[in-house]
Amino acid sequence: MSLRKISADYIFPISSPPIKNGVLIFDEKGKIVDLIDPTKTELNLEDVQLVIGLLCPGFVNTHCHLELSWMKDRIPEKTGLADFVVHIEKQKKLRNEDEVFEAIANADIEMRKNGIVAVGDISNTAYTFPAKAGSTIDYYTFIEVYGSMPWLADEKIEKALGIHQQLTEKYGLKGSISPHATYSVSEPLFLKIKAFAEKHQSILSIHHQESEAENHFFKDKSGWIIENMKKIGIDYSWFKATGKSPLESIAGMLPEENPILLVHNTFSTEENINFAQSYFENISWCLCPNANLYIENKLPDVQLFTRKNVRITLGTDSLASNRELSMLDEMKTLTGAFPEISLEEILKWGTLNGAEFLGLSHKYGSFEKGKTPGINLISLKDDPKIQLSKESKVKVIV
Repeated sequence: MSLRKISADYIFPISSPPIKNGVLIFDEKGKIVDLIDPTKTELNLEDVQLVIGLLCPGFVNTHCHLELSWMKDRIPEKTGLADFVVHIEKQKKLRNEDEVFEAIANADIEMRKNGIVAVGDISNTAYTFPAKAGSTIDYYTFIEVYGSMPWLADEKIEKALGIHQQLTEKYGLKGSISPHATYSVSEPLFLKIKAFAEKHQSILSIHHQESEAENHFFKDKSGWIIENMKKIGIDYSWFKATGKSPLESIAGMLPEENPILLVHNTFSTEENINFAQSYFENISWCLCPNANLYIENKLPDVQLFTRKNVRITLGTDSLASNRELSMLDEMKTLTGAFPEISLEEILKWGTLNGAEFLGLSHKYGSFEKGKTPGINLISLKDDPKIQLSKESKVKVIV
């Protein structure tokens, strides 16, 4: 077996503290064989490759919409979620399938070049399945369901089941059926999704508090969500405001034990976090900072999440709401806005935490013997403090 040895200024195993001038040993398939701390173990450096920067595991992107890749540069920035949704719906009417498939393939290649090894991807159609089946990226697909009118619940779930069957039986891919957002799924449809999740012990992803309007929707049935839905023919006459937060309002319609990813959380408060952490057994919080800035021009209160010590993951969202699919860029944005958060912690959000949520931590997320997590080399700021800079880049080693 041919082994490769690389030493960097720092190695971030993620599951253990960083090692200065450490040596990572792995085989030709990228399987981790050993990790050497030079202060504890003597090593002959003659056959060790020396690189500048830090080594970390491959990135895990827990929230992406690969099928929207063809919309890159077509949606105006910083207009708010209400206008963003309108633009998305307009663009869907202009969809050209050849263009869609080409953009999906290119986006998959882009993520691989950016050191991403696993992705939690949202799909409303089967467009992405051929690319995923042929990719080296490990995809978990959330078949996203939305349907606000209760009388359409059977129709909506049957469509989702058909897409899920294609995913698993035709393409041999992993995935589940998930609700789109707290406000866009009726109670009967929520309960059908819940039943599927409990039966298959699947994981769920749901857009959460991406806009302040989501809070108003449940509090007093006001805001742009109601107005926009009326314009496109969605009947909300049946809906009654709960006076509670979005998650409190729909909590009973979600399984309490299944892993659940709350995505965006731009307008989440301490009270919202406390409720989620106490009600659900396995909750994760996904941050997509560049998409938040692209759409609402606002970031979540990340310090609030770190103080509460919750499990944070990172996502890129789609090229409809982002300039590129780069986990490193998401980390750089967070570092710039919240410099007090350590690089070690932010790297964990983009690697091990995501792998744990997707049920892939046996393979990805950390440098541990036997894993094949991917290996990324990241350039650092020339400064005594170990941190990312605007110029930091990622190079895929394996």
